[in-house]
Amino acid sequence: MGVYDAYGRIISNEGRDWPALAERLTAGGYDEEFVICDRLDPEAAAAAAAAGFMPMSATLVTPDGPRAFLTPKLHLVRCLADPASIRPTRTALGRSSRYSVALKLDFGAALAGCVRTHGDGWLTEPLVRAFTALAAEPPRRGRPVFLSVELYADGGPEGRRLVAAEIGYALGSSYASLSGFSDESGAGTVQLYALAGLLAELGVSVWDLGMPLPYKLALGGREYPRDSYLPALTRAYGRAMPPALAAAMPPRPARPLIAALRRRGQAGSA
Repeated sequence: MGVYDAYGRIISNEGRDWPALAERLTAGGYDEEFVICDRLDPEAAAAAAAAGFMPMSATLVTPDGPRAFLTPKLHLVRCLADPASIRPTRTALGRSSRYSVALKLDFGAALAGCVRTHGDGWLTEPLVRAFTALAAEPPRRGRPVFLSVELYADGGPEGRRLVAAEIGYALGSSYASLSGFSDESGAGTVQLYALAGLLAELGVSVWDLGMPLPYKLALGGREYPRDSYLPALTRAYGRAMPPALAAAMPPRPARPLIAALRRRGQAGSA
């Protein structure tokens, strides 16, 4: 397995020691964000994620035709948040009464919704298969647990409807958001705040939000350069993982989770 930089130059012949590669790229001032790995399978995706890369993929043109490669992303700047510091809006709290949040009840539907919404530009079919296989694995020490966070609306007699979801992975006392979707106005915001409330309740210390975007910064995320966020993630990865993140969680009302975060904020400002 070889790993190449963004210009196609070999930077690792082994492709196994991802933490050392992350350190080398940081120390060497690598000014790109992606590397290219010629192996795209669950093992490679999980190993890259456990070293602070976000596992992504891309279809590239080769002499033998188009081929999907693993393209782990080591952001120059990444958005991190402490879930307990998130301050939900009153509007989100008001909307949350009709929703419930669950973990890993239907990873396939959550992943399919992400592909449907965002396309297969980086969620290529081989990476979708790798994520699906990883989500089906039993928890293993030192290995990311891939999961879905699902928001359901009360459907009355017909039962609950999936209206928003995301996929991500947990490792130690960290959780990373990879991709999400929403099929109902306002549901995506409720899902994010309910997730923040759940992560805070479970004692997760670092929420890795990936690329900084305005809505993530408004949510409460902060920007960190590579030489700051990697040590923070490494510390979080080394802590114990909350057992609840490694198992399916049946739907829980979203409002109490969001209300608890608001009370934290009010207590902190008193």
